[in-house]
Amino acid sequence: MEYRKIIEIEFKDFTREVLEKSWEWLSDPQIKEQTSTPDFDRESSERWFESLKTRNDYFIKSMWHNNKPIGVVGLKHINGKDGETLGYIGEKEYWGKTIGIQAMEMLINYGRSIKLESIYSVILKTNLGSYKLNRRLGFVKEKDVDEIMITMRLYL
Repeated sequence: MEYRKIIEIEFKDFTREVLEKSWEWLSDPQIKEQTSTPDFDRESSERWFESLKTRNDYFIKSMWHNNKPIGVVGLKHINGKDGETLGYIGEKEYWGKTIGIQAMEMLINYGRSIKLESIYSVILKTNLGSYKLNRRLGFVKEKDVDEIMITMRLYL
């Protein structure tokens, strides 16, 4: 896809430092709503973080700019056939700066590299930014999950 990168980001491992930043980001009411993040506590987050070392159903990276973590992107529920996108740009000053495109392109390339048939996103119907991003990258609406969520899928 052709676009002008406004900001070049770097993908790095998901570390404890980024886990701590994620606490802050996902506590923001706007980000929490847009990502449909359920209530969570430090203990459950810690267990999840530790579980990543041995899980094959997660691929998760942090996004950095100028040596600063700014967000998280990945695939979850990877089953050899498909995987669900996850991600958020935690630093709001980076919203609208092509980071979502770069992140999703990285996930698409990763999905292809491990021979997935498709990847999908479950998003709020009101999250127009995610909807437009997914459409721009070729995802199509697959179904209404319920009255507030939809699934969009990209066949690789």
